[in-house]
Amino acid sequence: MKGNATPLSVAIRRQLVFHDHHTVAEISEAIGHSFPTVKKHLELMRAAGEVNEQGLTPSTGGRPATRYVFNPSAANGLCAYIEQDVIAYRRIDAIGTTLEKGRMAIRHGNHLQTLFDLLASQLASHSIQAITIGVAAAVADGEIIYAPDYPTLSNVALTTLLESTFDVPVVVENDMNAAVYGYGRSVPTYADETIVYVYLGKNGPGSGILLNGRLIRGKTNFTGEISFLPFYAHHTFYDRIRNHQRGTPLTDQACDALARLVTTFTATLNPHTIVFSDIDVTEEDIRRVRKRSERYIAATHLPDLTRGLWEEHYFQGLITFCVETLLETI
Repeated sequence: MKGNATPLSVAIRRQLVFHDHHTVAEISEAIGHSFPTVKKHLELMRAAGEVNEQGLTPSTGGRPATRYVFNPSAANGLCAYIEQDVIAYRRIDAIGTTLEKGRMAIRHGNHLQTLFDLLASQLASHSIQAITIGVAAAVADGEIIYAPDYPTLSNVALTTLLESTFDVPVVVENDMNAAVYGYGRSVPTYADETIVYVYLGKNGPGSGILLNGRLIRGKTNFTGEISFLPFYAHHTFYDRIRNHQRGTPLTDQACDALARLVTTFTATLNPHTIVFSDIDVTEEDIRRVRKRSERYIAATHLPDLTRGLWEEHYFQGLITFCVETLLETI
């Protein structure tokens, strides 16, 4: 932790930003610290400009309590994701509200240099205290360990490289981990739900998994690389869906591959929901996939199948990671 961050101040910040606890009593009960201790820290944070008072709670017979809110202008963050031909980005405030959004075309096929150009431009123009980067690749502790379609990123310790260059905390995350994390934040779910998010992608398919509400990365951070699933004698899952054209109905071949994917997740994780990207499938496609899945497994075990707002959920995950970093480091 840096700046004014202490375990207690971070806990208070998280209650204000993520849990809608705004009074001393609410925060005290949630984090298990005494009322006077929380009150003292809130006053210190208010004096430092991190926290603002926002009136009083409605009276229920006793003395109304002061409401506190985290100051959105306490810090700024930058969130960006790298795709085949573009980097999309959003600059946010300390509570995750978007202040600016844009896109930068990949220059000369060099994803790494384009990312450097974007970050240099943003940091020259704005005060930014944290950065999160999403990439369609396998990521382990900030290093890109599998990115066959992004040669300038492959085997790059991206977090270390960016932090040493720009002197700002950086989180690098797999695209599907960010998307499923964002979905869990955006859609009302129970804390113990298991959710799988599937994206067919421009560079091949991937999936992200929340297992009982917890993001799963696996032994070598390779969880979700569904391209390799050997569903057929001589073909992988990717082989069977690679020719699917977005905006057209699923072919019977692609529909069967997705049904086998649903069956595999059902038999192994038994998820509550499988989310498909709205870019990849229609509601009618989902109906067909469900019907085909029933050839392989009893309908009673199948999860809910739904469409997700791919880019919004992706960014929501990156924004949440970024805000978490801001709250721990400012």
